[in-house]
Amino acid sequence: MKLSLGTFNVQNLTRADKPIYDERRALYSPREYARKCKWIQGQLEKMSVDVCGFQEIIEEEALRECVQGTEREHWHIAIAEPNGKTPVNALLSRFPIIRTEYLRDIPFAFEFFDDRASLAQSPTNTPAESIVLPIHQFSRPILKAELALTQKLSVVVCVLHLKSKRPTLPEGLDRDEATLVDLAQGSVRSLIRRAIEASGVRAIVSQHLEERPDTPVFVMGDLNDSDTAVTNQIMLGEPPFHRLSPDEKIERWKYVLQNSRDVQARRSMENFYYTYIHNGHYESLDNIFVSNHFADRNKERLGRIIDVRLFNDHLFDQTLSFDRKPPHVSDHGQVVTNIEVFD
Repeated sequence: MKLSLGTFNVQNLTRADKPIYDERRALYSPREYARKCKWIQGQLEKMSVDVCGFQEIIEEEALRECVQGTEREHWHIAIAEPNGKTPVNALLSRFPIIRTEYLRDIPFAFEFFDDRASLAQSPTNTPAESIVLPIHQFSRPILKAELALTQKLSVVVCVLHLKSKRPTLPEGLDRDEATLVDLAQGSVRSLIRRAIEASGVRAIVSQHLEERPDTPVFVMGDLNDSDTAVTNQIMLGEPPFHRLSPDEKIERWKYVLQNSRDVQARRSMENFYYTYIHNGHYESLDNIFVSNHFADRNKERLGRIIDVRLFNDHLFDQTLSFDRKPPHVSDHGQVVTNIEVFD
């Protein structure tokens, strides 16, 4: 059977005349909201997926209205604790949803300490002290859902939206007034949080594969970092060291995820993978990772990745144009991964 998975950051989907966050002004007029719903419907038609993970869903009713009157109207929907004010993750599935979890807590306390080599070069030679960083929850709860593809095969899908690259600045300091040093330190704070969140995802995936090694897992969403960034490599997992024995390698490969984008890139003559454009930088912030059950080199694989498709024609480089993005259009491209699941 063919399984199509998609990830879609819709950018603040809420109904007409509704404000978000602490704002007083409504985000969309009735006309703008109608256009946004129609645009989302059109993108979903183009994507033609069986399972779609969404980011930035503000209201559950808005997502349901976006699929109303389409073939997806009666599909299964799961949403991670919407509150009508801030964005959360959601899932739309043609397949039955067996169970869902909303994972808010990072499953460990992150302990920071410097390496001894750096301390040895310090003029004070201060002894190493560990600090537990006060980051205990994900910026947005992870939506973890188990889907029944067939009577014999179920899969787990994790929908993510990690911390953005926006600098985390002291309260009262406006981004436009911050110095370059302020912005640099703010970016480091954001990076630290995003890296800890990525480590939390890796812990969740490792635990799942340890407890249920026969159940494939897909990780998808707006990861807010390029595909080669350390944060993404944390979630994917480090490939086994080449000097390990074959048996040890096989055992470790079971925990390593595959970036579907990499599989596509290896098969293509050219690579034009980007899902976001900011200040002239073309980035691949949205990705779909698959477990080793679908790796080409796994002799016991359950299927294979057919191809990866991007829907980014609505994105444009604003540094080269005076045009502005229409409010009903998302600032992210969509990613679709097609997988052949062996009978």
